[in-house]
Amino acid sequence: MTTSPTDSTSVGQWIARLIAIVLLIPLRLVWEGVKLLGRITAAALTYIWNHLLDPICHLAWHWLLRPAWAFVKDFLWGWLLHYVLWGLVLTPLATFALDYFLRPLRRAVEVFLWRRILRPALTWLTKNILLPIAAITLRVLYLGCKYLIAWPAYQLWRWILHPLWRLLRTALICGWLGATAIVGVLVVTPCRAIYRIILRPILISLATAWRITVVRPTRWTYLNVVQPMNKWATQIMTTVFGN
Repeated sequence: MTTSPTDSTSVGQWIARLIAIVLLIPLRLVWEGVKLLGRITAAALTYIWNHLLDPICHLAWHWLLRPAWAFVKDFLWGWLLHYVLWGLVLTPLATFALDYFLRPLRRAVEVFLWRRILRPALTWLTKNILLPIAAITLRVLYLGCKYLIAWPAYQLWRWILHPLWRLLRTALICGWLGATAIVGVLVVTPCRAIYRIILRPILISLATAWRITVVRPTRWTYLNVVQPMNKWATQIMTTVFGN
C-alpha cells in the first residue's frame, strides 16, 4: 500500500513539531526568561539610580561635601595647617629631630640593631617558622582544593553532566539527521526530479528556440544585409566627399 504525499507531509510536520517542542521551545523559553529578567533588573537599577541615588548624591555633593571641602581647603589647610602648623611648628621640630635624634638613631639601628639582632632574628624566624607554616598552608590548600573542589566537580561531570551532554548530543544528532532525511525526501528529491524531468528540458528547448529564431537570423541579417550596406554607404560617402 503506497503512502500519499499528504500523509508524508503530515508525518513530517508532526515530527518537526515534536522536535521543536522537545528541543527548541524549552531553550527559547529559558532564553526569553533570562532576557526578561535582565530587562527588569536593568529597569529597576535605572529607576533606583535616576529617582533615588542620583538626587541624593547630587544633594550631598552640592550642599554638604562641596562646602565642607571648600572650607577645609581654603581655611583649615590653607592657613591653619599649611601656614601655622607646618610653617611655625612642624618644620622646626622636624629639623631638630632629624639633626639630633633621627640621624644618630638611624646609624645606631644600622650598625647594631640590624646587623646584630634583627637580621639573625628574621633569618631564624623565616627558616624555622614562616617557611614550615607556608608549606603546611600550601599543603592544606592543595588537599582542600583536591578533595573539596576538584573531586566533587569530577564526579559531577562524570555521573551527571557528561551523560546529560551525551544524551543531548545524541538527541540533537538524531533530530538533525531525521530532519535532514525528511527534508531530503519531501523537498530535495521532488525538486531534483522536477528539474531533471520538466525544467531542464523546457530550458534547453527555450535556449534552442532562442538560438534558432533570434540569434541566427540576427547574425545572418548583420552579416548579409547591415555590414554590406555599411560598406556601400562608406564607399558612397568617400566618393562624394573625399577622404
